[in-house]
Amino acid sequence: MIEQIQQAKNWEERYRLLIQAGKNLPQPTENELAHWTEIQGCEVRLWCKISQNLDRTLQLKAYSEARIMNGLLFLLINAVNGKPLDELQQFDITIFFTELGIAQRLSSTRLNGLKQIEQSIKELS
Repeated sequence: MIEQIQQAKNWEERYRLLIQAGKNLPQPTENELAHWTEIQGCEVRLWCKISQNLDRTLQLKAYSEARIMNGLLFLLINAVNGKPLDELQQFDITIFFTELGIAQRLSSTRLNGLKQIEQSIKELS
C-alpha cells in the first residue's frame, strides 16, 4: 500500500488509496474503545492503545471515526508495529507522511493527533 501511495499521480489518487487502506483497519468494540486512550487535539475522535511486547517491540492499535484518519492510522500501524522501541525513538511521523506525499495535505489538527501518538510511543521506552 505504501508503494502505491508513493507512486500515486496526484492527491485525489492518494486520498482514494487512503480511504481504501482505512477499510483494512478493524473496528474495535465499544468496550475496547472504553479501555483505549482518546487522543485530544485532533479534529476527529481518535483512540489508541500502545503497549510493548515481551521482546520490547511496539504494539499499536488505533481507530478513528473518520475514514481518512483510519487510512493514515493503518499506514502508521504497519510502519511501527513489531519494531523495537529503541528504533522507534528515531521515528518522525511528519517525515513519514511527507515521504508519502501526504503531510502537506493534512490539517494541523489531524497531524497534531498523529504527533500525539508518536510522542506516546517515544514515552513508552
